[in-house]
Amino acid sequence: LYEGGLRIPLMIRVPGLTTAGTECAVPVDSTDLYPTLQALCGLEAGTKERDGVSLEALLRAPSGPGPERDLFFHFPHYYPTTTPVSAVRSGSWKLLEYLEDGRTELYDLREDPVEARDVAAQAPDVARRLKARLEEWRRRVGARMPRPNPDYK
Repeated sequence: LYEGGLRIPLMIRVPGLTTAGTECAVPVDSTDLYPTLQALCGLEAGTKERDGVSLEALLRAPSGPGPERDLFFHFPHYYPTTTPVSAVRSGSWKLLEYLEDGRTELYDLREDPVEARDVAAQAPDVARRLKARLEEWRRRVGARMPRPNPDYK
């Protein structure tokens, strides 16, 4: 869940709307694609709650502000490069919480885009605030949490 795995390019072309060669640095999520397509097709968003937001305004004005929201990530399983972990990105801050031992890491991506310096000890209020947001989000979406396997030897 470090930026090397999360920060990947996304290219969107909408004839008559986007301009070739335009770049935008606003973080977005794949869950934004469905509401964006709905908006671009002139379809109503409906009443079902969804995680993503339409990027139509950002496509029209790529240098404008993006949606103000936190981005959440949850991997409650083992993966070749990590143990179970959740993360939240809020503005330039990113908090990772490792689910086996509750250890957290905090990074200021504006000052440290390669996540080389964990600043959780220097910014405990930010770490606590983001951990609370992450816990609330997991509760709200019913995120599954890892459990010990009593049959594992």
